[in-house]
Amino acid sequence: MDFLRSIKSKQALEIILGFTWNPEIEIVGIDDGLNRVLAEDIISEEDIPPFSRSLVDGFAVKVRDTYGARETNPSFVNIKGEVKIGETTHLEIGDGESVRVSTGSMIPKGADGVVMQEYVRYLLDSIEITKTIHKGENICFQGDDFKKGDKILEKGKRLNYFDLGVLASIGRSDIKVYKRPTVGIISTGDEIIGINETPKPGQIRDINRYTLSGLFEKEDFTVIHAGIAKDNPEDILNKIKLIGDTDIVLLSGGSSKGDRDYIIESIKRLGGEIFFHGINIKPGKPTIFARLGDKPLFGLPGHPGSCIMVAIRFVLPILKKMEGERIKGTAGMISGTLTANVPSSVGVEECVDVIVERKKDGIFVTPVFAKSSVISSFTKSSGYIIVPEEKEGYERGEEVEVYFF
Repeated sequence: MDFLRSIKSKQALEIILGFTWNPEIEIVGIDDGLNRVLAEDIISEEDIPPFSRSLVDGFAVKVRDTYGARETNPSFVNIKGEVKIGETTHLEIGDGESVRVSTGSMIPKGADGVVMQEYVRYLLDSIEITKTIHKGENICFQGDDFKKGDKILEKGKRLNYFDLGVLASIGRSDIKVYKRPTVGIISTGDEIIGINETPKPGQIRDINRYTLSGLFEKEDFTVIHAGIAKDNPEDILNKIKLIGDTDIVLLSGGSSKGDRDYIIESIKRLGGEIFFHGINIKPGKPTIFARLGDKPLFGLPGHPGSCIMVAIRFVLPILKKMEGERIKGTAGMISGTLTANVPSSVGVEECVDVIVERKKDGIFVTPVFAKSSVISSFTKSSGYIIVPEEKEGYERGEEVEVYFF
């Protein structure tokens, strides 16, 4: 495959997300369910709430007994009894009757509204109602949240804390979820050294190991690092074999087409299949995507800025798909107004780091121009914008979409 014939980012993502993967299923307790992906549809076996209950402190009534009620012309109803929180009641109210209730109390049969106590004046065995209410006011009826047989959570959904509340409401303490894929990372290059070493001229500490690990661990994926491979096929092959139990392999550095780049050779020697070598983007053009056995493999650019951008845009989506999540486009996006021109070259899709500021008169986006070899620009940035390959940059004042890191 000719490296110079790079494919477009959309095509690259289609190939990546088209990779076939069958995630395994495990059962976890609800306490460990946050951010896991459901491997089953959740069907309610009961109505929630299971009984009609009051949303306020006050009196359960027949709504028609309040019609026309106001401060100067109140309605009068008798007090038949009281329902306390947690009690089951068999009380039934008729015309001209009311039952005292508290927030969360079961609604007695016959009542179709609750008058807040603020609109009630007490007499001996009756009350004056000073406000007209409508049918269903201040009542959460049985099944208002969802009913028995309803599909309340879908397979492939990543669970948030609201979802855990829904599961708790129907008594689901154990749930089926997809196993998370494990990520194997290999740093490559004769010039790369460990962070505790002092660089000699021509050497650089391993940055990509930590930015990649942080990105994936933030998403709760397990990361295994095989260390640093020197620029020779044997060392790269040995490191790949060392993390052979992981579900996806990432090699940072050595993806450019050159005499001393051995990732392509190593993949071929292991019997792998290369899907593409090169994406028409900046930064991140020399990206490799391949299959090694039944697992995906990425050759990521060595420059820290390029490496992390490719990981965010192309590696994270496949990891989430491998975990069984339904992919629904890019999340974490906002629109804002550019505060400066963003030049770009027609024919190349370019990512530019930006700072987002929210002010009284709008949301403003300021570009942070940096070379792909630097990492410090990311510490200042809120996210990035994408300049399409058919566009010759953006002008100050244009509206742009920002993708958050």
